[in-house]
Amino acid sequence: MSVIRQDLQVPIGGTFENILAGSKFEFLSRPSAVRVFAAQDVGDLAQLDLTLGNVVVGENLPLNQRVAGEGPSRTDDMLVSAVGAAGDRIQIRLRETGGAAVAETRVLVEINELM
Repeated sequence: MSVIRQDLQVPIGGTFENILAGSKFEFLSRPSAVRVFAAQDVGDLAQLDLTLGNVVVGENLPLNQRVAGEGPSRTDDMLVSAVGAAGDRIQIRLRETGGAAVAETRVLVEINELM
């Protein structure tokens, strides 16, 4: 199992096109189950999209709100899960949608290779 955690500040009206861009985990080396967990500080407004290979798995998913710095929790904050083939690109798009404050976000990506 591989686990990637990203703590990000999304600027007002800003977007991260792919939070895994350039990471060694951006492309699946084997068929794998991918789960994405995410949380944001109370009062922030951010949304997440997940594309796996050429399949849009989730779009405009709101992040759960947590006390500053907490989360994501693997029991409460899973947004989406999917299975991808070897070579599929994991693209996680994150954007601030409130327009009033920088979104303090935390994203956890879990990749489990399938036998």
